[in-house]
Amino acid sequence: MTAIAWNRDAVASNARSSPHADQINNDDWESDAQPYYARASFMKMCLPALLYSVLFKSALRVLSYVPFNSLLRIDPSLLRPEDCFMIQNSSPPPIAIITGSNTGVGFETAQGLAQRGYHVILACRSRQKGLDAAEKINKHIITSCTEQNSKIAGKASFLQPLDLASFASIRSFCKAFSEKYDQLNILVNNAGINSQGDVTEDGLEMCFQSNFVGHFLLTKLLIPCLQNAKNTYKNNEYKDEAGRIVNLSSVTHHFAPSNERTHHPNDGGSLPENNGIHDKHFWLGSAMPGGSTATYRESKLASILFTIELNKRFGSEKGIRSISVNPGSVSSDIWRNESAFTQKIYRMVYLTPKQGASTSIAGSVGNFPIDAIYLQPYWQPIIFRSKMHSAIQSFQRSYPLPFPMFEMLGPYISHSVTVPRLPADGCGGYKSAGQLWDVCDNLTAD
Repeated sequence: MTAIAWNRDAVASNARSSPHADQINNDDWESDAQPYYARASFMKMCLPALLYSVLFKSALRVLSYVPFNSLLRIDPSLLRPEDCFMIQNSSPPPIAIITGSNTGVGFETAQGLAQRGYHVILACRSRQKGLDAAEKINKHIITSCTEQNSKIAGKASFLQPLDLASFASIRSFCKAFSEKYDQLNILVNNAGINSQGDVTEDGLEMCFQSNFVGHFLLTKLLIPCLQNAKNTYKNNEYKDEAGRIVNLSSVTHHFAPSNERTHHPNDGGSLPENNGIHDKHFWLGSAMPGGSTATYRESKLASILFTIELNKRFGSEKGIRSISVNPGSVSSDIWRNESAFTQKIYRMVYLTPKQGASTSIAGSVGNFPIDAIYLQPYWQPIIFRSKMHSAIQSFQRSYPLPFPMFEMLGPYISHSVTVPRLPADGCGGYKSAGQLWDVCDNLTAD
């Protein structure tokens, strides 16, 4: 038996005896009310979404001579200073870690937080790319502050390489951070890949570990530093918080059904057949090589459920708040393996990395509604507001569960609180979230 197969046996055995094992009564799961779209539906919606976006934006340009944008509330949302964390003139400055921050949305998020006064640690695989990105951000901040005749804000730095496809690398990074800093104000789990099929050194599926399981371990190891942090709002009516956790998700979470798998890895039967629900067996299949052909989408759903479980475990009493965010369809480095023609099309219709970073920045520093778990950047053609409507002006725009096509492309509004698509587990996603946690806890155990 190979080392990987042995690991699967151990994980499956641990999962069966997990704290949530007593919640696996399948009769409680609304498996017949499958809330997710079939994977094939994603491609079918791409062209209509493109046509909708192009035609709508063209119409807005034609109607620019009337206050059409204001009437439909299409103007981008603004983050008001009183609704954001306050940067106090203290030493040391507040600390933020952003994974995958040497390029794309992660880079723009890092630069945005550094401009706000944070000491941002760029957590990425390549030392040289991390150092180059830090230098670029620091030069930009100095130039910007000089032009505006203002005090130098925050800064960016590189600690050491972080490879999310290696548990050893993650543990080494967290050890180095904890030895140097005792608190962490913001953690943005941004890094991700969109290719699958490879196997990590830990014996897991590459995409699912890089996008989610690695971030799970990183977050878990940094919880003590997040608990030590203190985030204060300028508006003293808002309660102080501990650290903030932002998990990058995607519109593709709408297309992560649990009833389309036909097999599990050929591992001698150590994993049970998937039963069509987002339970522990489903998540084991996502993590195991060959267990799923849609691990990118499943990793983005996992990020939302991770947010739910983090808030449940560390929210009300320990003061840590978590939010999942969809940056939108962004022309970023994640598409570097596509053809030059395809990348050109993406640059024409997709958001810029700076626009894509708006939900991450809002989630990092903003006082979003207490029951919010998901932000996305597109205006929705929906008449009725979500029940999560907030009195906080920076987050007044909110939407109920959208039709996925309108979350792929469309008018950019920076950020809006939106209801995500959650598993039909009879508990609003909490049951699936708890079992996902147990599976990852066992996968990452020493």
